[in-house]
Amino acid sequence: MKRFFLAVLFCAVAAASLFAGGKDERSGAAAAGKAVEVVFWHSTSGATGEALENIIKGYNEGPGKEKNIHVNLVYQGYEGTDKVILAYQTRDMANAPDINQGLTSTIPSVMDMSWSVSAERFLNSRDSTITKNTFYTALQRSCTYEGEMAAIPFANSIPLLYYNVEMLREAGYSKPPETMDQLTDYVKKLTVKQGNSVSRYGLNMQTKRYQLVEFCVSQNPASFFGDNEGGRSAPMTRITAGEDGSLRAFLEKLQKLLDTGGYKYVEDSINEEFAQGLSAMVIMSSSRIGTMDRLMPGGYMTAFLPKVNPGDSSGAAVGGSCLNLFDRGSDDRLKAAWDVIQWCASPENQYALSIASGYIPVNTACETMPEMQAYYRENPQYKVALDQMKASNPLAQEPLDLTYNEINGIVTDVMLEFCQGKLDVNAAVAKIVADCNASLNEYHAAND
Repeated sequence: MKRFFLAVLFCAVAAASLFAGGKDERSGAAAAGKAVEVVFWHSTSGATGEALENIIKGYNEGPGKEKNIHVNLVYQGYEGTDKVILAYQTRDMANAPDINQGLTSTIPSVMDMSWSVSAERFLNSRDSTITKNTFYTALQRSCTYEGEMAAIPFANSIPLLYYNVEMLREAGYSKPPETMDQLTDYVKKLTVKQGNSVSRYGLNMQTKRYQLVEFCVSQNPASFFGDNEGGRSAPMTRITAGEDGSLRAFLEKLQKLLDTGGYKYVEDSINEEFAQGLSAMVIMSSSRIGTMDRLMPGGYMTAFLPKVNPGDSSGAAVGGSCLNLFDRGSDDRLKAAWDVIQWCASPENQYALSIASGYIPVNTACETMPEMQAYYRENPQYKVALDQMKASNPLAQEPLDLTYNEINGIVTDVMLEFCQGKLDVNAAVAKIVADCNASLNEYHAAND
């Protein structure tokens, strides 16, 4: 039985109201003289969304106009993937996209739909302007499932340590911490207290699925977090981070951070608080760089994610989103959609997307562009993300964990209990593993 996310019961009329931007063109061929419409659902907003709008505008007014293709760009947020699955379950092909920007972690569920088209099919075409080698090895692997590159990397990020340059200098530090032990020492020195109240935290980071996974898979190349190489060689069935010791190792280091009293373990307004000097360091996605440039230009710098152990050899995992391709019954539209994807992956357009956000440019040719090199020289905080990805083992990846939302909720709740002192290391490890495995078991019982 096909494996896909279970949706709540709903009627077809209600389902139809969820969608926007689709058309019923089941004939598979464009009418004579009529432009082929490509419906592109996306999840970017703010400056990144504006950059994407300009990229698509450039396509519509340039190659799209020449080839009689028009892109209808529709903002759906990250609910877009759930809406695609909902459309598939109701066979509502008319109100679905040709391209959807979704989290890479959802690739297994997306590829279990019969209308999903593996990117490998087009990447191997002699007419394609992009190939697997267009993308960095780590990004190829992030979009690979069961031996195929199923989707195209698009808006990809990596976690970074952001630090207030002046605060570290005043504390006597000439460089950022490289390990969690060093991070703990820095937090002790950078924290400012007034009586029993903290007026400046040394570090702010809330540990949810994203953060927990990063600190686990970074420890060694075989730390996949879940079985079957984190769900890439075959569907993930259980959490392995408890078995390989990576989860325990991270929690033991995190406990030392908690003991300082200067680690803020919940995120309220982390961007603004860091910009206001209420935290000396934060750990966030590189996709926040564009925002931080607007909030505190010149006042911060980025660094690699601190290692759990000094000898860790894997490095951080890329995250973010990819572009999924769907066949809605028209060869013309499918080919047009691939043309749009190639346009989005070009060095020039990846440059535009990257400088607007902090996302890593996915096309390897982008970093050799004179304008990209100049931008990196003037804004070195952006290049750290690319450097960290290139320095990391391509096996370091977020898991394709099938019940992503449930696992994120489990990790978030358990880690709050741990940080509040309600669970010790052993209990937190056991609860995360048991609850996540129960979620995966329930999924497989319903879908296998």
